[in-house]
Amino acid sequence: MIRKLIVSILAVLCFSVASYGWAWSHKLIGYMAQRNCTETTKAQLDRYLDVPLADISLWMDVYRDYDWGGMDWSEAPEYIQGTTYWHMFSVDMSGKVMMESGRKDPNGNGMPYLLGCIEQLKNYKELSDSAVVINLKYLTHLMGDAHCPAHYYYENMPTDSKGETGLDSRWGFENGSYNGKADSYHGLFDRAGERIHPEFDMKLKPYTEHIDTMSVASRRRVVEGSVKDWIDESAARCWEIYEWGWKPGKAYDDSFYREHGDFIIYQIQICAYRLAHTLNLIFDPEYKGL
Repeated sequence: MIRKLIVSILAVLCFSVASYGWAWSHKLIGYMAQRNCTETTKAQLDRYLDVPLADISLWMDVYRDYDWGGMDWSEAPEYIQGTTYWHMFSVDMSGKVMMESGRKDPNGNGMPYLLGCIEQLKNYKELSDSAVVINLKYLTHLMGDAHCPAHYYYENMPTDSKGETGLDSRWGFENGSYNGKADSYHGLFDRAGERIHPEFDMKLKPYTEHIDTMSVASRRRVVEGSVKDWIDESAARCWEIYEWGWKPGKAYDDSFYREHGDFIIYQIQICAYRLAHTLNLIFDPEYKGL
């Protein structure tokens, strides 16, 4: 009961998404993934979570931004600070995601933690309920971050305004503007889901019905290979966003999403199918594929 109450409280906290990275797209991915889970998997998720995946999808962002009683964040326990470094992924010159950040700080270290929570969940029957819950929160969020086009640090990233280059460059985080208001290039992708299709007014069901349209053959193609293969493939493809003419100070409007919305929606689609596939493999021994 206490576990379910905590999850429910966190679900309420997650309702306000405007300030969080990849923002509402996390909820969309969680909703679409659960829609593509088998009945056996859904039953296991209901047993452990008592709330939909969409409602836990932002937990990692909420948790790291929690007000720790006035404590300076840098003085927070290591396990609290550490989770903030898992939201980005470091990519080497060959286009492969690295198993260590490679940066001056630990930021960009998402890959080992995504793989780690999956390995934990493979043995879910041997874990406490709370351990299953926390790993589901990590998995749901990290799979989403691993497919956000702006959540990669590339070894060949241009030099930023502070003189940092490569993996340490925050060139994509520097400000331009969107519809006349300051916004980073990174932010354009974090808030893309709700901006691409404003006609759905952030309603998960109609939005999902609109994009959950891949053929069975296409779904099975995008879940081929290992989780590491998926993220390598995604990182290599997403370098394209830095070939779209971005530079600090550039002004954008809704035409950005009209031109590039299909690319971003594709990332959301394949992420949802891959998350569903991963959960089905963990929880349903009779699973035969999407």
